[in-house]
Amino acid sequence: MTHVLIVDDDADIRMTMRLLLEDMGGYIVLEATDGVSGLEMVRTSEDPLVVLLDLLMPQLDGLGVLRAVATDECLATRHAYVLVTVSRQGFSVELPANLQGVVPVVAKPFDITVLLDTVAEAARRLHQPDNV
Repeated sequence: MTHVLIVDDDADIRMTMRLLLEDMGGYIVLEATDGVSGLEMVRTSEDPLVVLLDLLMPQLDGLGVLRAVATDECLATRHAYVLVTVSRQGFSVELPANLQGVVPVVAKPFDITVLLDTVAEAARRLHQPDNV
C-alpha cells in the first residue's frame, strides 16, 4: 500500500486531499503542517512516500524542501515528489537539477482526476527499481 505525505499549511486543503486520497485512491495518508516538519517526516519515514508539497508555506516552502532533498541522494530517490501550487501560469521556479523532469506540478485549485492521476503515477515510480 502506498503512503502519501501531504505537506501544506492550509488545514482545509490537507483535509480535502486526505479524504480524496484515502477514499478514492486507497492510500495511507500522513500530514505535515509546514516544510520543516514535512522534511523531518521524509527523512525519518521507513516507507517510501509520495510527497505532495505546497509551494508556498511559511518557514520552509516546497521549493526549500526540494532543495534540501536534492542534496541527499537517498531522499531524492527513495521518495516521489509532487509540487502543488496556486497557479501554474508563470510557474518558473528552478528545480534542483537532479529533480528536474521527475517533480510534476499540480495547480490549485486542483482537479480531482489530475490529483489522483498524478499521485498514481508518482506511486508507480516509487515501485520501479530505478525510480528517479
